[in-house]
Amino acid sequence: MNDSPRRNRPLTAAGLVLRHLVREGRRGVDHASVSAHVYGEGALSGRYMVMTIISAGIAVLGLMLSSPAVVIGAMLVSPLMGPIIALGFSLALLDWDEMKRAIKALAIGLGAALLVAFILTLLSPLKEPTSEILARTRPNFFDLLVAVFSGVAGGYAVIRARGETIIGVAIATALMPPIATVGFGLATGSLIIAGGAFFLFMTNLLAIAFAATLTASFYGFRPHYRERPRPWRALGVISVFLVLSVPLIFSLASIGLESRAAGETRRTLDALFADAGGQLNSLDVRADGRALSVRALISTRQVIPDAEASLAERLGRLTSDSVEVRLDQLVVSDPGAVRAAQIAQSLLRQRLVDAVPFATEFVTFSPDDRLAVVRLRADAGLDLAASRALERALAERFPDLTVRLIPPLRPPGTLALSDAATLSDTLWALQRWQARIALRHCPSGSEGELSDEALRERIGQAGIVISATEAPPCPSAGVAVLALD
Repeated sequence: MNDSPRRNRPLTAAGLVLRHLVREGRRGVDHASVSAHVYGEGALSGRYMVMTIISAGIAVLGLMLSSPAVVIGAMLVSPLMGPIIALGFSLALLDWDEMKRAIKALAIGLGAALLVAFILTLLSPLKEPTSEILARTRPNFFDLLVAVFSGVAGGYAVIRARGETIIGVAIATALMPPIATVGFGLATGSLIIAGGAFFLFMTNLLAIAFAATLTASFYGFRPHYRERPRPWRALGVISVFLVLSVPLIFSLASIGLESRAAGETRRTLDALFADAGGQLNSLDVRADGRALSVRALISTRQVIPDAEASLAERLGRLTSDSVEVRLDQLVVSDPGAVRAAQIAQSLLRQRLVDAVPFATEFVTFSPDDRLAVVRLRADAGLDLAASRALERALAERFPDLTVRLIPPLRPPGTLALSDAATLSDTLWALQRWQARIALRHCPSGSEGELSDEALRERIGQAGIVISATEAPPCPSAGVAVLALD
């Protein structure tokens, strides 16, 4: 009876307007059919698994190729929004059976996607983290806000049958690429990449699910035995939001500190080196919590002795924690020309890197003699013939450069004396390795075989030194045995 005065208390004008809006918003919503549709879309099925596997494959390949278009394709194919929205609705309806089914679908889909990304990364020669991969390793508070609004949009789309809205939600939240990034990080042994991407995925998953819960509650989706709304559900969603917000706010603060420090560094160096014609060549700013680490290289006509100390003092005003500054000054007659040349060299080197779709140990470029050197890693997956063909292709693509491709070092082994193509590829590789070899000639007397004298002449013409060391014994006739000395 104590509650009846509160129930009969007249509403204010704002309350009446709000009640009218809520009623209008809920009008025409068929709760039973919407719930059935949501649970059907979020169920574990053959279609769901096939689309998850395909999406994971597209996502990890797009990430390794650093192709935004391919990554967006993976977002559109991904079916993960279904069980996440189903999880949100099951929370609103307190339907524990459907909640278990949604969690099961998510867990199995997540496991399958991780396995696909892990295997494809192991099989791929591309194991360097690209910009698309690194972009998914540092989630921040804005990512959480995007996920919350996406959850609201996803819930509204399924309630109001706005299927086209789901496409935009899928692109906005990008659920599959973070999972693929986790698989990439695990396959390459980078727990930092895997951990950051997994945190981003969990942020998206929980925020979307709980935002969908609130949206469903707004449209009147409640347990049948408890028709009146209960404040604990809203409080629970807000609590989860706050828990997720704390680390993401810290991450956003670090990114903001890096941005402010980079801007302050540029302004300070512009002022310090204004009379010396200074040109900033490179800048790397890292923030770990409130601690700052800054590395900079500047071209200048004269050295400014206290520039590093002045920069550290200015950056110290941005944070109460430690500041580590390293400023290298390169004295040149024309800093502007150096900067322009450096930009051109950097762009050319990047073109070289992009032109080699295989794992490399390094790619270097010498502007003085226009020489580019590319060294392949052992897991590049190319034999000598394919490596040589790649060098020819690079030479054709960069006709103004001298391209030298160094294949992974391996024992040359035995060569058929009548196999001119393999001999040519092996001599090319020995040239690139600048190797000395031990040689044993094992003739069979067949027509077309290179004689010992002719073989040694071919090797000498290639500029390869034959040592006096004895090579391993002949395994058979008609071959030459080569061993690195």
